[in-house]
Amino acid sequence: MPHPLQERLLPPSRVVAIAALAVMAISMLATRYHHFSSALHLADTSWAVFFLAGLWFRQLRVLGGLLVLAVAIDLGSVWLDGAAMASCFSPAYPGVLAAYTALWGAGRLAGKRLTGGSEGTLAELAWVAAALLAGSVIAFGISNATFYAFSGQFEAMAAFEYAQRTLPYLGGYLTSAAIYSVIALAGMAATNVVHDGVRAQRHG
Repeated sequence: MPHPLQERLLPPSRVVAIAALAVMAISMLATRYHHFSSALHLADTSWAVFFLAGLWFRQLRVLGGLLVLAVAIDLGSVWLDGAAMASCFSPAYPGVLAAYTALWGAGRLAGKRLTGGSEGTLAELAWVAAALLAGSVIAFGISNATFYAFSGQFEAMAAFEYAQRTLPYLGGYLTSAAIYSVIALAGMAATNVVHDGVRAQRHG
């Protein structure tokens, strides 16, 4: 019996899940470190990666591993670029990790709906889109609020002015997260179709 479309958005096997996680990690390495991303003209995939990690895996150990990877990449950037990247590490840095955790949580909620929801396919897809939107807005708020409060760079700037200056960047974060997520989910759906075809041939 064919799987509902929403189930096709999830990894069909452990092998596919591991491969997807590896691709996600590589994409962070290729786009998070600015020398690579600038050369390739790619936006950072981190927001989409953490959302998809919650959607596809949901285990805390996956979240922990990706957080460690993000920190390792940032530390590597400091080691390679020195002072040019050192400003990324301030007392506000944990806010970045909290923002990623919020995205993971949004993906986890969306994943529960895909596997346990009874609505139609369009409603399920709308739920995933809404979760990504909400998670991105929350992550943006956390990362910017903590940077304003704890980085030590904005003592002379009012919070309202800081919000006015940073809010225009939200659209770019939302757009890149949405594009990467759509590409990844379309790829997972195609993988499910191939996987089902191979299984049918084996049992045919």
